[in-house]
Amino acid sequence: MQKEIYDLSGVLRKAGVMRKYAGCLSVKGNYRKKNQDRACCLSSSKKGILFAVGCVCDGIGSFAQSEIAAEMIRVGIERWFLGMEPLYPENIDEESLIDDLDMTIRELNELIWIYRKENGIDIGCTMSLLVLLNEKYHVFHVGDSKILLIDDRVSQITKDEVSVVERDGKLKTLLANFMGKVEELWMNQSSGSLVPGETFLVGSDGLFKRLREDILFDVIRRKNVQSDTEAEDVLKWGRRIIYQEFWSGLLRVPGMPYILDKAAGSRS
Repeated sequence: MQKEIYDLSGVLRKAGVMRKYAGCLSVKGNYRKKNQDRACCLSSSKKGILFAVGCVCDGIGSFAQSEIAAEMIRVGIERWFLGMEPLYPENIDEESLIDDLDMTIRELNELIWIYRKENGIDIGCTMSLLVLLNEKYHVFHVGDSKILLIDDRVSQITKDEVSVVERDGKLKTLLANFMGKVEELWMNQSSGSLVPGETFLVGSDGLFKRLREDILFDVIRRKNVQSDTEAEDVLKWGRRIIYQEFWSGLLRVPGMPYILDKAAGSRS
């Protein structure tokens, strides 16, 4: 798995034979005393099977302990993947797998909500999760982290769940939805077909505040990672451009996909 521009955690590729590369880097950034964000990037070890997950959770900065919520999501998604990976596709089909993930995410949201109530503290995080299954991708999205699709242009395939208010004569954007906000989760979901040459970049809002689309487009179209070392080099290159904490992940479809994820934290 790999990340092309600022993160990476895994690159997943398919061109006759599927090859996988992985690397990971975590950076707290210059603003926070601790990293409240989490990310994970996982792919199936089965030959010829494309089953990969990339997830970014951006802790709510105004809540002092939001890393608890982000970690609960990260651990929950990793456990879900490790439980499903031996079963897919022999013992569970794509529809059933996606339904199970939907249920898992809603259960994780409820656990965060219960933690808030029982401990009397505010915690929460955004969640942008991308699943690649053979020739399709599936998106599960809560909050204002983002998933971009890069082919011959850059397109955002998630909707920012925010509200705009006026304060002191200025418009301010506020987060309208996050994991753990309410007991019954409201979540955006979408899916589509994978096309060779596509790249998916998953990241917190802090990443995209700094990321110029022309640089992103140029780097992703130009780079051709062939090893874990090259994946890490790309990640380090991106770190020189972004001067704040962030988490993000990347999944690409050159001959087919590759995943990438990185760690850093975000200033929600």
